[in-house]
Formats: sequence, C-alpha cells, structure tokens
Amino acid sequence: MPNKLITKLAVLSFEIAVGADGVSTEAHLLPPGPFRATDGRPHECDAWMLDATIAVQVIARMAELKNDTLIDYEHQSLRSEWNGQPVIAAGWFHDMEWRESKGLYAVGIDWTAAAKTHILAKEYRYISAIFFYYERTGEVIEIVSVALTNTPALDGLDSLDMAALSKRFDLLKPTKENDMATEKEQLAALAVERDGLSNKVASLTVERDGLSTQVAALTTERDTLKTRVDAFDQEKAEAALAKETEDHKALLKAALTDGRLTPAQKPWAEKQSLTALTEYLDATSPLALLNKQVDGKQSVAALTAEQAAMAKKMRVSEEDYLAAQNSK
Repeated sequence: MPNKLITKLAVLSFEIAVGADGVSTEAHLLPPGPFRATDGRPHECDAWMLDATIAVQVIARMAELKNDTLIDYEHQSLRSEWNGQPVIAAGWFHDMEWRESKGLYAVGIDWTAAAKTHILAKEYRYISAIFFYYERTGEVIEIVSVALTNTPALDGLDSLDMAALSKRFDLLKPTKENDMATEKEQLAALAVERDGLSNKVASLTVERDGLSTQVAALTTERDTLKTRVDAFDQEKAEAALAKETEDHKALLKAALTDGRLTPAQKPWAEKQSLTALTEYLDATSPLALLNKQVDGKQSVAALTAEQAAMAKKMRVSEEDYLAAQNSK
C-alpha cells in the first residue's frame, strides 16, 4: 500500500530445538504479531505485525528464490563485504511455514555436520532471523538473513547501509522522510488495484459464461436422450399392443373352430383380455356332440352340467345356447 514505503531492519532469535533424534530440521524464526522485543523495540511503531495473511507474502518472497536460503554463523553473509571474512554455511533451507498461534518457521533445514556438532555441544544455542518491516505499520516484509548465534542482538548490524543491502536483496527501497505517498502516487496505486480487480472480474465472467455454455449443452443432450427413450418406450408399447391384438384374434378364431367357444360366445370373448381369455379357454374342452344326427346335422337335446355352467357364465339362456349348438 502507498503508506508503507519506508522499511526498517530488525532481528529476533529463538533457541534451537534439540531432541533425542538430534537437531531439529525446523526452526522458529518469528512469532505471530503484534510482537515486540524485550529491549523495547520497535520504537517507530507500536509493534511488529505478522499474521497468516502477511506470512503468505513473506513465504512467497522466499519461494521465488531459485537457490536455497543460507543459514550462516553470526550473519557473516551480511558482514563479509566490510570485514573480509569468509561466509561459512551452517545449513540451508528453501521453505517456510506459518503455524497458527506459533508463528513463522523454517522447515526442511539441511544442517552441515559441523553445525550439528556445534548445536549438540551447545556451542551455538540460538537461530537468529533478520527481517525487514514497514516503519509505520510494523508489518514484516521479508526475511533477510538467518544465522546461528549466541548474541541475539543486532550487534553492529543496525549500521548496515540499507542501500547496500538492497543490492543484495530484492527489497522495497526507502523513499521520502515521511512515508506518506503523494496524491498522484495514491491515485496510481488505486488505478493498478482497480485494473487488477477488473481483470479478475473479466476472467471470472469468461469462466462463468463457459460454464453456462457447458450446462446448456448438457441440458440439450439430456433432453435429446429423454426424447429418444420416450420414443423407444412408446414404440415398444405399440408393438406389444399390436402383438397382443393379433394373438387375441388368433386365439378367438382357434377356439371358435375347435368348439371351445360357440358363435354366441364370440361378442363376450372379444371383450376379454388375452390373459383372461387364455385362462378361460385353458380350462374349457371342445363341446361334445351328445345326440344323434338329424338330417345330416347334429343336435343337442340337453346341456351337460359343464355346458349349463358355461351358459350361465356367458349370461345366455340354455335355449339360446342349444340353438347355437344345433346351428353348427
């Protein structure tokens, strides 16, 4: 933000964790904010600020580095340009993690054998993180240096020139004595933020329209498949009905031919379903011609008990039933 341009340097230290398995491969760098040092720092703001949101940016800055981050001794990597002494590595790491209520941690530390020996022998007890922060807000910006140390204070590093450090690190550079941006700078920053939000809205709109198109295509496909299924079901139903009709006609014709049905029974039989007619005919035998022939025709003088029951079921009189039989 435009009101956070002046940066400051600070340092905090935590004791290195040592367990039964040796030196831990993670180290506590900074606590959650707001926090202050026991010596009264910071002086230009209420407290240093670090939370999950701020930590995301701090972690991202380190993740952008191609090389691993050095852990040295006594921050010699920041002193070497002035004291001419070599920079000896104590370890390397590339990743950091934010842990709620605990703070920022370096993880996956690859300690050198010498560093492990020093730590286990308690020749070095602390890990020290130097970080940049915004003067007005105390918001942490970036981890500058990590080192093994027994003297947690800045110990001379306060005098390091910020411009010189900026040559070694990709940091925000200080601007005016007061860190309030000009109206023009504020407008420019707001314009950039507005354009960024506009791009996000445009991207989300394109994504939404794409999803809407997919939903419409899937809906059309579903409706097409449903139409096909409905047409297939209707075709099957019509075919089944046609077959049942043909089977009914064939069964009726066969029953009239072999005598299981009389002509008088035909209207009744035509009204029966195929299933009902089949059940009836399966239980019916062809009518026996019980009387002698008269003038070349057979006649039925009386009905058998079975024929009488059939006539009653058909709701025709015995005379009509006999007449129907004699007409054959």
